[in-house]
Amino acid sequence: MNTYALLSAFAGFAVVMGSITVYFSTIPRGTVPVKVSGFAVRLVVGVALAAVGIYLGLTGAATSGAMVYVPAALALFFGGFILWILPQRHTPLGDIKVAEGDLIIPFKALTAEGNPFDSSELAGKRVLFKFFRGGWCPYCVAELAAFNKMVPELEKMGVHIIALSKDIPSEAALNRSRDGLDFELLSDPDLNVIRAYGVEHHKALGQSKNPKSTIGGLALGLAPFSFQAMAIPTTLLIDENGVIRWIDQTDDYRLRSSNDRVMAAVKQAFG
Repeated sequence: MNTYALLSAFAGFAVVMGSITVYFSTIPRGTVPVKVSGFAVRLVVGVALAAVGIYLGLTGAATSGAMVYVPAALALFFGGFILWILPQRHTPLGDIKVAEGDLIIPFKALTAEGNPFDSSELAGKRVLFKFFRGGWCPYCVAELAAFNKMVPELEKMGVHIIALSKDIPSEAALNRSRDGLDFELLSDPDLNVIRAYGVEHHKALGQSKNPKSTIGGLALGLAPFSFQAMAIPTTLLIDENGVIRWIDQTDDYRLRSSNDRVMAAVKQAFG
């Protein structure tokens, strides 16, 4: 066995998978790092070590087998994939068609059960209205879970939560039941509502379906990735008269409002 190839391959695997594990553990906690340079450098180092392991395995005098090539290949795949995804994190802002103080734009959508939903049902209600990418997105899953924990406190302020994505009703139903969400998930598969509000990310990287289970509270499915239109993560706080009191958007889909920031906005509007 080529010892140097083995050590390099396992070192690359450990660096890549360790870095990814540490990074993804920050998502449910809402502590995703703003800057990704350190994470990216660690992945590059891990990928380089894995590549060296493969090179030494192929060119070294001693034989090399699966113990070299399997961990090295996994490091190259996962490290390269995350390095490819990271530059896709920016969202294009500036097209939103509502502002604080505006009335909401009337809309129609579908519930997770496939029933029609009309924005007139929000009349007389205070609403935290969330546009999100989809139930496959780990960042959205973590944010909706954080919102769900706020339900009792929001109810004291008379605030209801609704969230909308392009997921079809069956995918929205899976998202809601899988994550135990206590609020309505709306379906906008044709992006009619998303486009009416000007919160469309025209070409974003996403998955085609929601995973049926989560890993450590994160949606990490194996469905194919593709570039497609979807919602820019956007939160609207709406009063009982249909007036938008607060808008929050992110130009990096990884970064979301903290519970403290959301509650501060709610208390400022209704406290």
